[in-house]
Amino acid sequence: MDSEKVNYHYCDDLPTSPLPGIKAVLVSGASGYVARRLVPELLFRGYRVRCMLREKGMPQVLTHPNLEYVYADALNKDQLQLAMKGIEVAYYLIHSMRIVNRKFRQADKIAAKNFREAAEEHGVKKIIYLGGLGETSKIVSRHLQSRIEVGTVLSEGSIPVIRLRCAIIIGTGSSSYELLKSMIQHTRWIPFLSEFNSQCQPIAIRDVIKYLVGVLETDGLKTRKYPLGGPDVMTYQEMVEQFAGILDKRVRFFNVSWVPFPVSMMCRLFAYWLHLFISVPVNITSLLLESLRTDVVCTDEAIREILPFETVGFETAVKWALQKEVNSMVYSHWSDVPPENMADLMPLCQFESSDFIIEEHSKDIPASPEAVFHAVCRIGGSHGWVHANLLWKIRGFIDRVLGGVGLNRGRRDPNDLRVGDSVDFWRVEKLELNRELLLRAELISPGLSWLQFALQPSENGHTRLTLRAHFIPNPVWGQVYWTLMSKFHTYIFTGMLDHFFKESVQSVKIGDPIPTKA
Repeated sequence: MDSEKVNYHYCDDLPTSPLPGIKAVLVSGASGYVARRLVPELLFRGYRVRCMLREKGMPQVLTHPNLEYVYADALNKDQLQLAMKGIEVAYYLIHSMRIVNRKFRQADKIAAKNFREAAEEHGVKKIIYLGGLGETSKIVSRHLQSRIEVGTVLSEGSIPVIRLRCAIIIGTGSSSYELLKSMIQHTRWIPFLSEFNSQCQPIAIRDVIKYLVGVLETDGLKTRKYPLGGPDVMTYQEMVEQFAGILDKRVRFFNVSWVPFPVSMMCRLFAYWLHLFISVPVNITSLLLESLRTDVVCTDEAIREILPFETVGFETAVKWALQKEVNSMVYSHWSDVPPENMADLMPLCQFESSDFIIEEHSKDIPASPEAVFHAVCRIGGSHGWVHANLLWKIRGFIDRVLGGVGLNRGRRDPNDLRVGDSVDFWRVEKLELNRELLLRAELISPGLSWLQFALQPSENGHTRLTLRAHFIPNPVWGQVYWTLMSKFHTYIFTGMLDHFFKESVQSVKIGDPIPTKA
């Protein structure tokens, strides 16, 4: 994808100028939400950018003459050598929130130490780190503690480390924004603890990106912490109520302080409850809820003296984010990163298992491949699964109860798909325009699953649409699972083909415009 297509031009009015002569800029955590907003801005301003991805299976979303990709896991110092070669400035945008339990804190510290040491070995001149606010608060959550520790580890070396620290980021696709929106849309009554009445200073994603680029283009900065925040300071309850007002929703808070459980346990229980309705994973939700006990406000305004631009208020940031969703301008999303247990999974074409189970159904459709492919690429999210939606919802609910992603994750865009996108509990593994859509399952099951839509044009102008389900079963239980589900699969898949037949033929009759790009 062209980098300019996904560029929001946040930095067009930034009061700094691109620095000439920088060899290359490394953006680690390049598959993450913030990095995907940052990279197009850097490319537009003329920098050579090297994106660091952890695994080769992660998709390369953007293409540009000044953009290159390198694969390295920060937990493996040897892999960082190639990533750091020739780098002058490095962004540290790595975090391990998706790792369960308390392991993420130790992983974060090891990754930061490896990154710092590799940067020193290769003569990197500046490290820019985006962490969290709340260091001066009496109560600090595990998530914020980890962010603070990472900043400390990075700063222990000889390289200047610019530590930008912010609280809740408001923007389309950020985990905090999606958590707030989903909670308001799906729950009318919200449990409340007095410990949650802390103050926060949310900031718009556009302002975060402007600060990240601005400190790159400001010479002479030494190792220091710079708090970032928008113009509004509010309690979490005020923030939820204001967001609900924008969505025209009514929410009520009820106090649960009388429940004889520790606050950390209450956060976990509430996270599990929300997990049934919202899209954000339970471990991330739990960490974000624990952060509500911490005051996260800016303690100084030093960054405003360095980069004096006007930041966007909370209400405006929310309204702009909602409008981008309406206009299908969501180019990065928290769900772009697969679950931790799925990150290392090989693509279907690399498996040579003799245990493959394949179920195949086909249908001849009197429409062009363009019309059929357009219909296929609209599945999931708000469009539903076109046939037997109740069965899909039941399977998604079961997956959610088991701790999986379920159907709540939706999709980044209701119409556009790209490799790496999440589609409910699937992820786009392969996409060839008007030829093939391959989805990899990320639900909890006793085996590995793929759903393939293959299109073959015929001489009479028709299209042969073939739907294949690929399954590699785990021993014993995998076979039992597939046997129990096989009749449901046949009913669902043949119904889906019938729907694509009707929709494709109908679009040809009424002359619906078919997009030329996926």
